[in-house]
Amino acid sequence: MRYLIRLLPCILLMSSLALAGCGGSNAGTNSSASDQFSTGSSSGSGTGTSAAGVIMFTDTASSQPGSQTNMLTEFTKTVNPAVTPIIGVYQPIPFKLTDSKGNPRVGTPVTMYVYSITTRNPNDVTVGFLVPTTISGTVTAPNPETNQQTITTDSAGMGIFNVVVDIVSPPVDAFTTVTVVYKAVTNDSVPVTAYVGQLYHLDSTANALTLTPSSQHFAASDGVNAMLTFAISGGVAPYTVSSSNTGLVTATRTDATTLTATLVDADSWSNTVTVSVTDSSGLSASSTITRQ
Repeated sequence: MRYLIRLLPCILLMSSLALAGCGGSNAGTNSSASDQFSTGSSSGSGTGTSAAGVIMFTDTASSQPGSQTNMLTEFTKTVNPAVTPIIGVYQPIPFKLTDSKGNPRVGTPVTMYVYSITTRNPNDVTVGFLVPTTISGTVTAPNPETNQQTITTDSAGMGIFNVVVDIVSPPVDAFTTVTVVYKAVTNDSVPVTAYVGQLYHLDSTANALTLTPSSQHFAASDGVNAMLTFAISGGVAPYTVSSSNTGLVTATRTDATTLTATLVDADSWSNTVTVSVTDSSGLSASSTITRQ
């Protein structure tokens, strides 16, 4: 009996330690933005219902969780809106999906869509997924997902989203900056989620507006309705033309890039007449006309 009495404290201590280790693990709570994928989806093959793991935006199969980036390389370009009114940014976005131990998850559907866009004018940017396959102008495959894209991971746990971002070119001497945040989710009941962002920046400029030649003259023998032509180049069409003295010479635009000066007063005059062109952005160029 005295042996049992001596062992009793040890038994109680061991019981206390066992009870302390029997509680459930603290898995935390799952909160997400209010969007169409906030509660996951049961479609697709998947690999179970666990949300453990990481979606990494990387093109390296050996990447391990923690080595990924959440920002894609900034896209910056200078454009001439007269030549390129809309810029299309075509970009593959590679990713890798792993489990909680860093092992690749194979054959798992991952869906990506636009989570948010920041721009001064929402009409200036359009994001499209899975553009229809087109060969020689003929659509050979439909577009089953217009606002999102689902890719099933390959044998390395990787996949590539295919995105096109169309941005309207800003006016001359202006700029446009757009930020887009994409969200990717697995099809688990409690999905693995990841975000990646990109900044798009367009500066707008145009070739200098010119009117050539810089000077011409009407000959003494030229009569009423004699004409001189000047070539318009650069700037941003359409153009408007003018004359500093319509009593002597008028200016008209006879085609998209030609200014025609017409003699009105056939008498001898010593004035210098300036003909000018102004583009749609307000820039101007001029040439002079004299009479021999």
